[in-house]
Amino acid sequence: MISTRLSVIDEIFLRTHRGYGIPIALQGIWRSSDTVSRHELGRVHDDLALGHLGRTVAKPRIPGARLRWDISTESFPLEYGTDAVDDIIEWADGQADVPLDPQYGPGWRLTAAPLAHGGTVVSLVCSHALADAHGLINAAAQAFSSNSAPAPVLHPGSDAKDAISMILTVLVRSIAATAKLWVSKKARAELRAFTTADTGGVAPHRARQMRAVIVDIDAAEWDSAAERVGGSANSLFVSVVAATMSELGSPAVTVDIPFRTGSGDANPIGMATVAVRGDDSPAAIRVACKTAFGAPVGAPAGYPPEIVQLLPHRIAAKLTSTPGRGEVLCSNIGDIPRAVTTLGPHRSCGLATRAIHPDPRGTESTIRMSTYISRLNGSYTLSLVSTDDDLVGSSAELASAVQRALATRNLAGKPW
Repeated sequence: MISTRLSVIDEIFLRTHRGYGIPIALQGIWRSSDTVSRHELGRVHDDLALGHLGRTVAKPRIPGARLRWDISTESFPLEYGTDAVDDIIEWADGQADVPLDPQYGPGWRLTAAPLAHGGTVVSLVCSHALADAHGLINAAAQAFSSNSAPAPVLHPGSDAKDAISMILTVLVRSIAATAKLWVSKKARAELRAFTTADTGGVAPHRARQMRAVIVDIDAAEWDSAAERVGGSANSLFVSVVAATMSELGSPAVTVDIPFRTGSGDANPIGMATVAVRGDDSPAAIRVACKTAFGAPVGAPAGYPPEIVQLLPHRIAAKLTSTPGRGEVLCSNIGDIPRAVTTLGPHRSCGLATRAIHPDPRGTESTIRMSTYISRLNGSYTLSLVSTDDDLVGSSAELASAVQRALATRNLAGKPW
């Protein structure tokens, strides 16, 4: 069931468009070795407008009610460039440099361009408030397969009822949490750490320029490397990212690992945080991740997370700057659906998923590196994005660090 109200996580991403944190846009980069016509992409564009991305945020009429989703088919027009693209990543980096706005619209954009060596590259970006990575991929899958019936948007119901429910939920659970403070030393410690802004020693950096790398790794070799050392595909991913950070001068890092909660929210994700070193084995990281998933990031001491939805943006942003508390994000997107592998008669020869940051200059973030991995056509595609110039001076430096990190696991990546 699709939620018609914004969750706490949804609102965190919405606030980044209002100056509270670094703006985040999700991006899928799809490429084919042959030419996709403007007409074919026009049909995809029209279907996307009718699907899951075709909505905007609406304010409730009653104070205390949550923000709600409304249907909206407004979109940026399809942009099909005429200049051939030689550097795919450089081209893709600029595709969210438009005022994406999930509240007033448009919140997504579809663009394409011919490739210098033949073929077509396509970018689909959307505000992270509209969808998580799986939501963006599913929207693309429906549009690619001409199966984009209007997204089922349920009636949000009475604002008054929602406000009453929210206030009662926050009041009852806050009273219970406050009472618990009298008897629980652990609860008091959790609240003390939260109110003193304990971020595990992670200081925010001021973003200046985005550096990005995308590499493909043979899936059979990746899985074999993980199995040999008693790890999993996911723990090997975290291990390689930690090793990359070590190559860049950060031998010990805290890593946020998102997981799906199964809710119907736009961003149905929880967040676990684990401390890792660049020389930790995938087996050790696998154990650490399992423990972290048992204690995900959340509101402290039993207080309801929904309390921030009753507060002004400025105060809510201070309490929930990001969904996690690490300096590195490792998001495993998993297998890409078969429906996205083809667009009409055209077959994908590469697909990357990641988050990018439209005009990040001057904004602050505790996330120094965000990384993503997905699997398609026998390859894992690893995407890394950094906005911390003190960590990464150039994309070439990042690419070199990734290759050295892969080599520690007897792997090699093919750069895009």
